[in-house]
Amino acid sequence: MVQVASPVKPIGIEPVDPGVPRSSDAHDEISTRPSPDLRTIFTCGAPLLAACLLGQLLPNVSVVPGLRLHVLWLPGPLLLGWLLCTPRAAWRTCVLAACAGTVLGAALMPDTVVVRLLASLGEIALVLGVAALLLRWRGAHSALEGYLDIAWFLLLACIALPLCSAGWQQVVGTRAIGALPHPDLRSAALCGSVSYLLIVPAVVSLARLLRSPERRHGWHWRSIVLAVTLLGALALLWQVDWPPGALTPLLAVAPIPLLVWALIVFGVSGASLSMLVVAVLGMQLGMLGMGPFAAPAPGHDLLPAQAWTLGTGFALLFLGALSEQKLSNHLQLQQAYRRLGEVTGRMLVVQEEERTRIARDLHDDVNQSLAANSIRLSGLRHQVAPSERAAMVELQENLLAVSNDIRSISHELHPSILRFTGLASALDAFCIKRNARGTLRLRCRIEDTPPLQGDQELSLFRIVQEALNNVDRHAQARLAEVLVAVRGQDLVLRVDDDGRGMPAPCSRSLAPGLGMISMEERARLLGGTLAVDRSPLGGTRIEVRFPLAAGPHPGDRQ
Repeated sequence: MVQVASPVKPIGIEPVDPGVPRSSDAHDEISTRPSPDLRTIFTCGAPLLAACLLGQLLPNVSVVPGLRLHVLWLPGPLLLGWLLCTPRAAWRTCVLAACAGTVLGAALMPDTVVVRLLASLGEIALVLGVAALLLRWRGAHSALEGYLDIAWFLLLACIALPLCSAGWQQVVGTRAIGALPHPDLRSAALCGSVSYLLIVPAVVSLARLLRSPERRHGWHWRSIVLAVTLLGALALLWQVDWPPGALTPLLAVAPIPLLVWALIVFGVSGASLSMLVVAVLGMQLGMLGMGPFAAPAPGHDLLPAQAWTLGTGFALLFLGALSEQKLSNHLQLQQAYRRLGEVTGRMLVVQEEERTRIARDLHDDVNQSLAANSIRLSGLRHQVAPSERAAMVELQENLLAVSNDIRSISHELHPSILRFTGLASALDAFCIKRNARGTLRLRCRIEDTPPLQGDQELSLFRIVQEALNNVDRHAQARLAEVLVAVRGQDLVLRVDDDGRGMPAPCSRSLAPGLGMISMEERARLLGGTLAVDRSPLGGTRIEVRFPLAAGPHPGDRQ
């Protein structure tokens, strides 16, 4: 349907009133300058402020004497994840929130406030630089989706950034022993590398999941309960005091099937969260002397768990990229099909409008001209010689036959009876006409159906027309039956014939014709499906089934 575009009014621009001073306009422009809205503050600022504050305090929390929660470093990875997911306009809010959380966390530890501030602010500056580089080389796809993008992330965020940040921490912390959570360069770099590898993909994938509802196909409560159960079983398995031997490597491999299953069911977001939980669980149990990564002295060595996390995380990240690319291609293909369906629907609407125009021209112009010529011939018939009068009569009868054919074509192009009397009467009249003019015998049965919209009735009528045209041209049938009825919550249209049937049960090697494509598109526009099957009459059955918008009709039959 062609729509006329309405005049576009620029948003926020009002006509100038001569009676209003220009100073008030300038004041309005100043007051409407863009500023961080509440949504940005709550979605970016508040979580980052709390994360940076918590990240500063957690390394100093002791669960048991001599054991601190410093297996992951939160502020830098969370800030990098947020920067990769948010537009550039929100970066200022993110950085200010991270700085505010850092200042608050350092203020709660007055003995090391200067050292912690210098170390954290240096890491924030490094994170800003890495985020800018990653977004510059990202390309057209989403963050951490392409293989080259992941390679740059591993090089910059998981290797270079932790090394530079750990080196800066060692520089500013040389005069304050114990001011920072990690005593040496190796432990600080490994902790940062593991943190960036685990947290940044989890944040990016969760943000992508929240923005795209079509990616949540695997997030059902049953799958979530099963995932939590499997993680709990893994925690219990790792806490058992197994005898040393060949079982320890098997305990380290035990999470791999769980991670692959999470990637298949939940996608990259589920795999990233599962990897984060498994890695934290393994490192915490290792610090307590349990699990496959148990350290010789509790609370002192995380190297086995960190090495396992880095190796598994790298592999899972590339597998996730493959899965993400396949899912993105699938979603793009679905979107292309939706757009193609929209274009097809508009083409069908334009086709109906053109049919209406042609039918009106045939009926009002061509047919009226033929009728006028027939009347003139009737008058001239009495003015010619009797020997030529028979030819005039024959010519007048031919004009009347052409007029009837044009009227019939006009009614088929635009069935006006459908608009005035409904689908049942239109199909009855259509079957009567087809029975009168051809050898194919039609039987129409329309049960007590609920009222339908005009476009729904027109689509069903066109499907019946096309199906019977196919029967006439290809089926070599003598009998065809048309049924319109309600079955459960669906309206069903069936066209059966006793012809020779479809070649090689709906062989896919044969390309469908335009008639079949038209029927499929009309069924899709109705919100239903079209099925081609063997008919009980011996030929072919065309069945269209679509859900009714209203509730069940009183005359429903199962």
